[in-house]
Amino acid sequence: MKDATLFNKERHQKILELLHRDGSVNVNSLAELFHVTPATIRADLSRLETESALTRTHGGAIANNSAHRELRINERHNEDQKQRIAARAVELVNEQDILLLDTGTTMLSLAKALVNSPLQELTIFTNDIDVIRILEEKENFSLHLFAGKMRNGFHYCYGSQVTQALRDCHFNKLFLSTSAISPEQGLTIANPELAQIKREMIRASQHCILLVDSSKMHQVHFQKFADLEQMDILIMDSALSEEDVRALDNKAKNLILV
Repeated sequence: MKDATLFNKERHQKILELLHRDGSVNVNSLAELFHVTPATIRADLSRLETESALTRTHGGAIANNSAHRELRINERHNEDQKQRIAARAVELVNEQDILLLDTGTTMLSLAKALVNSPLQELTIFTNDIDVIRILEEKENFSLHLFAGKMRNGFHYCYGSQVTQALRDCHFNKLFLSTSAISPEQGLTIANPELAQIKREMIRASQHCILLVDSSKMHQVHFQKFADLEQMDILIMDSALSEEDVRALDNKAKNLILV
């Protein structure tokens, strides 16, 4: 009879094969497939995550490769491009606007630009803890944090509390970020729960303004959350080919290059 260690190794290998084939796995489906408890599968996924073989999500895991892995805050770069994008985005904000800011390092640049702007009377909502910390430097801003579960390493709140709160709100302008942008595949990120929050953000906002640097171009991650056609304005840095500019211009309602 095979010992438990060998059974575990075989199960881990099969999980990785399913991830390679499908891009994601579900705890309950795996438990049924291997005739073990969900707790056993969760332990398997945790072990594989420590080996950098996958990324855990609520209820399962996604493949941990260049097409699916979401970068942590301290792994993200292109600060100069993000600052130029943020500076242009601030020009679209009016006094007394009710704003919704997404999560991510581009939103950090936007928060800094808002603090340094002459704007005084703004109401700003976000689920990003670092964004709130920056914005609180401006005493006249009315700030609101959507609270929920905290995602370690990413500094934002997520979950049903956030999505439910968004359903009861309406915003003048949403400043949105994405991990990947493709004229063909639209806007995608690695985490399904964050994708759902972004969908709710779009639904709750009168105007959607996408801020994304050119390093995200032609990337496709695991979960789609919107088409480019849903964005009212797309702001990007100008490090794009003429072909890319034409492709984006055909999809976005308004393309601004900085």
